Amino acid sequence: MSSSAVVTIENFIDGRSSEGSTDEVMEAVDPSTGEPIAATKASSPADVDAAVQAASRAFPQWSKLTPGERSQKLRQVADLLERDLSRFADFEVRDAGKPWSAAHEVEFPAIADALHHFAGAARMSTGQSGGDYSPGHSFYLRREPLGVVAAITPWNYPLWQAIWKIGPALAAGNTIVVKPSENTPLSTAAFAQLAGEVLPPGVLNVVHGRGPIAGESLVEHPLVALTTFTGSTRAGRRIAHIASQTPKPVILELGGNAPVVVFDDADLEHALSIIGATALYNAGQDCMAATRLIVANSRFDEFVEGLANEFQKVTLGATDDHATTLGPLISQAQRDRVTALVDEARSVGTVVMGGHVVDRPGFYFEPTIVTGLGQRDGLIQQECFGPVVTVQRFGVEDEALAMANDVEYGLAGSVWTQDVGRATRFANELQFGSVWINDHLVLGPEMPVGGFRSSGYGKEGGMAGMEEFTRVKQIIINSR
Repeated sequence: MSSSAVVTIENFIDGRSSEGSTDEVMEAVDPSTGEPIAATKASSPADVDAAVQAASRAFPQWSKLTPGERSQKLRQVADLLERDLSRFADFEVRDAGKPWSAAHEVEFPAIADALHHFAGAARMSTGQSGGDYSPGHSFYLRREPLGVVAAITPWNYPLWQAIWKIGPALAAGNTIVVKPSENTPLSTAAFAQLAGEVLPPGVLNVVHGRGPIAGESLVEHPLVALTTFTGSTRAGRRIAHIASQTPKPVILELGGNAPVVVFDDADLEHALSIIGATALYNAGQDCMAATRLIVANSRFDEFVEGLANEFQKVTLGATDDHATTLGPLISQAQRDRVTALVDEARSVGTVVMGGHVVDRPGFYFEPTIVTGLGQRDGLIQQECFGPVVTVQRFGVEDEALAMANDVEYGLAGSVWTQDVGRATRFANELQFGSVWINDHLVLGPEMPVGGFRSSGYGKEGGMAGMEEFTRVKQIIINSR
């Protein structure tokens, strides 16, 4: 595919491609150039219904397969993905604006590994032991699939987020309909075609469309048993409201504004290299990014100077250049939002480094460090989703903890200290679903990920994540 080619993306329903039935054509662009790369017809509620009906028809047969049979099918899909991994990584270099090295060397090997894990997890189960909990009666529990799962995925990690939903949903015996972001349709559409070589028709379906039409139609569909969503807190609240009308369960992984607390005894050389990398990874478009830095007074100036040095090491450039380490933001709208937040911060704080749009094609923004902000200022309280960090001072441990927890989000955070007791104590008190000690942004599919408060609820990954896609039934036998 040439760099100038505009590809047509279609829905994948019941094992076949079909275009959306509305007249609206959604255009995806390459964020590094602003040029169109894909066109997709938006789906109507009728298209969504067709996909859900297909998934519902496929459910009885798929759910009756043994865990071993489902595991084998998913392993075959994982093997196909692994053999074609470079092509899939190239899709996200183009439509998500990921640097070539990040997509090829980091994310996509991890995506394939996660799918292999979920395939194996199909054969695992947890639950309370059966027993005679009432005289003359034996009790046991069954974990059963729910039915049709709706998955709505974001643009910052298109296939990663899709696989973390598709894998456990199918492994548990459900069928699924996925609506990817209209900004980044390429990898998910291609994965559905690939998986269709192995999976029975209707087990995995993909519809493209806008959130208010296709997305909401999917969530409210009476045959959808569960919705899993990753995206903004605003959209998550809307999805939870729609799902509550049925009612049906939802898994929500929403926004974040991760506190990174650096104590005076931290190994700064170690900390700065990791914090710098995890603040700017994916151009900061990560809900767990190391963005809200809270640093001991005695190390503040040294830390800010060291972080600026780390930021100066990045290579900003074309996403297909293997040397590039910092790519663009996803869209003009997202860059405008980041710019507005930084401009607002500039009026009350100090922009130590960066803070401007980069003068080149695409949606690039400079790596940016802001100091001097108060706890109620926008960049402290809101998720920025750009290559921007704030650095605040603290004096004593209780002050740092109060600052760290004083946001509506509760997704992730980290603490940096060589004092084991303080590290444990502080990590226990942080109100966030994932907390790292002397590290940041380390994840694996074997362990559950999920947030507290406005960062959502439910888990993805690990056995806890698998259980989200099941229901528990107790069966009681009169043994008299």
